Amino acid sequence: VITVPARERDIDVGLQAIGTANANESVDITSKTTNMVTAIRFGDGEQVEAGQVLVELDRETVAADLAAATAAFEESRSQWNRSRELVATQALSRAQHEQLEATMKANQARVDAAQARLSDTYIRAPFAGRVGLRRVSLGALVTPGTPITTLDDTRTMKVDFAVPETQVGALA
Repeated sequence: VITVPARERDIDVGLQAIGTANANESVDITSKTTNMVTAIRFGDGEQVEAGQVLVELDRETVAADLAAATAAFEESRSQWNRSRELVATQALSRAQHEQLEATMKANQARVDAAQARLSDTYIRAPFAGRVGLRRVSLGALVTPGTPITTLDDTRTMKVDFAVPETQVGALA
């Protein structure tokens, strides 16, 4: 019989599990509007910065709408400025002056909306990361929800795996 004195020591208990590594942030890049692709500014698997333009859409119609809205606003602002002098001399009623002011504010809102639509012709990266495969080509008609590419922030990864209930206590 061989005996050994009892002593305390750490036992390394290993655990093996199969898991899936996921990016910290991951999105499908799509368009807000229906439009034609005029330029693609990224390559498959490329690292991009937050706010970087990925795709450009046709701007001609939207730019024309902005020009028309700006012209209407400038005209209404000019009429409103002239009406201020006329109200002071009582050559124009207060109600007519307020109507011109309302028209001017409505035209300003149209300008703001047209500028927003114009900015939507640039599809930008919402955060820094790596783009996936390109799913559109030049001249393609994209609609809201049409996948253009994916964007993954791989600086931080999350791992999803299953552990048997009997071994959960051993995890730290």
